[in-house]
This record gives sequence, structure tokens and C-alpha cells, in this order.
Amino acid sequence: MNISGEGYKEKLKLKQQQNEGERDFKFKSSIYGHKSVKTSLKKLQHDKCCFCESKITHISHGDVEHYRPKGGYQQNEHNKLKKPGYYWLAYDFSNLFLACQKCNQSYKKNYFPLIDESKRAHSHQDNINNEYPLIIHPEYDDPENELEFIKEIIRPKNNSLKGYETIKRTGIDRQELEKVRWEYFRVIEGLAVVAKDSNNPQSQMAQSLIRECSLNDKQFSFMIKSNFSDLIT
Repeated sequence: MNISGEGYKEKLKLKQQQNEGERDFKFKSSIYGHKSVKTSLKKLQHDKCCFCESKITHISHGDVEHYRPKGGYQQNEHNKLKKPGYYWLAYDFSNLFLACQKCNQSYKKNYFPLIDESKRAHSHQDNINNEYPLIIHPEYDDPENELEFIKEIIRPKNNSLKGYETIKRTGIDRQELEKVRWEYFRVIEGLAVVAKDSNNPQSQMAQSLIRECSLNDKQFSFMIKSNFSDLIT
């Protein structure tokens, strides 16, 4: 999806500036942060943060997050911000996601670690497909391969490095979030007790409710799928 003709024109300008030696770019938030972009992201993501799965717009405006940072990037907290970032993806819809302000501004920031820094794309002439990012891509990666929940606690699956870095760089193990997930989990856990009791006349209804909570449009659906897979398959 192209954001707009204006976004395409700005992308061409950025490429030309880079060809002329520019490394510090200016971006137009009025394009990638346009209401129509947020509306599309909200619909595609079911109004959920691309990282923590919290519902967003009933409590905040939400951020348009650049998966690959547009202005500059950091491999880790010990490195200074390096420029340029992925300037040529600033207006690329496939690089944009809706994120809560906590995940985006307090944690993700400009971090974009790779397993092999030598393969990083530094300009539009490089191939980003040669990269292996250590933050789960909200659209293309299956989080079940890298992460798992033990009740409300999220952790790397099978000691996954990608899972570890995703948790660290998005803060999805923060205490406040775990508290909210725990309150939600307790309710589903109670339903699970009923669902597993074949003698309870409410068993099927309880199982149906758990399946509903595991759907992608529901808050914390990954936590539900991870903990109650036996009741939703």
C-alpha cells in the first residue's frame, strides 16, 4: 500500500538527497502520521499495539511506529545513534505499525538490533532482505516461534535470542503490563476450570468464550493461545 502520491514524491527526494551525500534527513510526519494512515493501521491491527497487544485508542492516540527506524538506529544501548537510518522506508506502509506510546517511546525508540551487523542496509541501494532483525516483525513473523507465556509472564521460547531482544526492546515484560495481563488471565483461568468440567452444564459456553478471547482482534490473544491451547484447538 502506498501512503499517498506525496509520500512517494518525498521518498524520491530522500533518495536523491542521499545520492548527493546527505545523511541527516528531514521527514514529514504529516504524511506517515496522517489520520488516514492511523485509521488503516487501527483497522488492520484491530486497534491493538503491535507489540504488547493492548487496545489503544480508547485511552490514547497511539503512535505510528517505524519498525526500521527512519532517522537513525542503535544496535544496543552501548552504541550511539547512527545515521542515516532507513530513510527510504519512512513513508513505506509495510514499515509502519500502530504502537502504544509506552512500547514505542519508552522502549523501542531507535533500537533495531541485527544478528549480524555487517549485513545492515545503509541506503536504498542495499537489500534489507539480507538482514536478520532481532525484533519480531509484527506482520511477517510468528511470535509463537520466539515467545511463550507462562500465565501472564512472557519469556523467550527455547531461549530464543530474537525473543529475548524483542522483550527487552519493546518492554512487553514491564511490571505494569504484567499486572493488567494477570487480572485478565485470572478471569480466563476461571473459565478454563468450568470448560474442563464435562459435568458442568456451562462447560461448552466457557470453552466458547475462551476461544473468542483467543481471536486476533481481542486484547492479549497471544497470551490466551499460549496458555489455553488445549481449549481452543
